[in-house]
Amino acid sequence: MSSVHRGAVVDSIQRLFDRGTLVALGERQLLERFLSRGDEPAFEAIVGRHGPMVLSVCRRVLDDQHDVEDAFQATFLILVKKAGSIRDRDVLGTWLYGVARRVAAGQP
Repeated sequence: MSSVHRGAVVDSIQRLFDRGTLVALGERQLLERFLSRGDEPAFEAIVGRHGPMVLSVCRRVLDDQHDVEDAFQATFLILVKKAGSIRDRDVLGTWLYGVARRVAAGQP
């Protein structure tokens, strides 16, 4: 195995390990990893954990599938923009629920 290929394998294993360990982290830890390091796997874990709920909220409020998808994406874009201002990071799901409801309802 070439050193380049070996390096790619090691990188893949490291990414899998990182994702696996993120599952055990709480809301606060995931959010802080994302904020302090720009940790994409932490953000992906947040989306994986809360995405189904956000999507469900958007579907309950909106009829058009394109609008649902737009509201879903907007909710997580707001998270990226405002993550640092979330006071109680242990209840991130509740915060995302409220954002999704407001976005889907067309409120700021």
